[in-house]
Amino acid sequence: MNIRKSISFAAAILLAASSMVSCLRTEGGDSPADNLPPDTPSQSGLEADTPGYGIGDTLPQDVPDVTVLTPVDNAPEVDANADFYPDGLFIYGDAVYTQSYFYEEYAKIYAQMTQYYKQLFGCRVSAVVAPLSSMTIDNPKITSIIPSQKDILDQMAPLFGDTVNFPNPYEKLAAHKNEYLFFRTDHHWTQRGAYYAYAAFAESVGFTPTPLENFERVVINDSYSGSMYEWTKDERVKGFHDTIEVFHPTKSVQMHVEASWGEELDFDSCIVDDVGTYIAYLYGDHPFITITVPDNPQDRVCLVLKDSFGNAFVPFLCEHYGTILVVDPRFFEGVLTDRLWAYNLTDIIFVNNVEAANSIAWPKLFMGCVGVTLP
Repeated sequence: MNIRKSISFAAAILLAASSMVSCLRTEGGDSPADNLPPDTPSQSGLEADTPGYGIGDTLPQDVPDVTVLTPVDNAPEVDANADFYPDGLFIYGDAVYTQSYFYEEYAKIYAQMTQYYKQLFGCRVSAVVAPLSSMTIDNPKITSIIPSQKDILDQMAPLFGDTVNFPNPYEKLAAHKNEYLFFRTDHHWTQRGAYYAYAAFAESVGFTPTPLENFERVVINDSYSGSMYEWTKDERVKGFHDTIEVFHPTKSVQMHVEASWGEELDFDSCIVDDVGTYIAYLYGDHPFITITVPDNPQDRVCLVLKDSFGNAFVPFLCEHYGTILVVDPRFFEGVLTDRLWAYNLTDIIFVNNVEAANSIAWPKLFMGCVGVTLP
């Protein structure tokens, strides 16, 4: 692995970020019921998820108490079935939807952060930014008053320059928007939604995506209820239900999890069906996960740095890489250059939802993983 330090580039990021300290935007997150597998110790700070902190994932400290959302009094009159809540949530039909906004200053810092990783590690770097569920709505009464995620991602694309690969997944997702791409009761995409982002990434780096029908599909829960009731406390949401379908890799996989509660666990799959919730993918969010695929070229090694949208995405990478290292910066301690010295990385892949990629919180977390403190 080629480790090169660029003090001037880090200084540029610090300078850009320092002017925004007074208006820091922190991302909040996953449902308390959705962060931990059954019968496992609590993770510090994850009990207090707050919808007022956006649709990114919970940070491990300084998270305020949960507040119950109520519809905004002066919300635009869209139609009888659309109720808007603070910070982008709204109920429409039989689902709770999430939306995002473009913050150019923060998006620039996010892009600069990925460019810093490119300079530091010297391998190919990609940024996969996941749209949110409101992208699937066709009702013009609603789409006319919410931000276009296509426009947001189009505005983000040039910020990454020529050095970082930005495989915008929007068009592939939009082409399948009538499929089951996002949960009705949870802020995540389904694994089917993550598949189309994987296909966009694979094509962008010269891989042939494995057809979706080639994976073993298993329904592990046909009455799933995710994060949205905990956020809204709206009784209507109790009547919304989701199905969790998983798509197992076509190749044999071994997964070693360094769990967030200190235990080390081994699995013969990167999807743990018995869990029955979104945690089935990678067994949840953890500091460090190592996935090995003996049948793939062993000189293909990727590092995935992600929020929880990345959990449903990573299993598809088992089609191409011999080793996949997965880091969640909310829980990782140490310095990645020290941890990864023995690996010859060929790829670094950032996977975040679009709201997280338009925040300052996630660049701070990712830069902290390589020993750089943003103000």
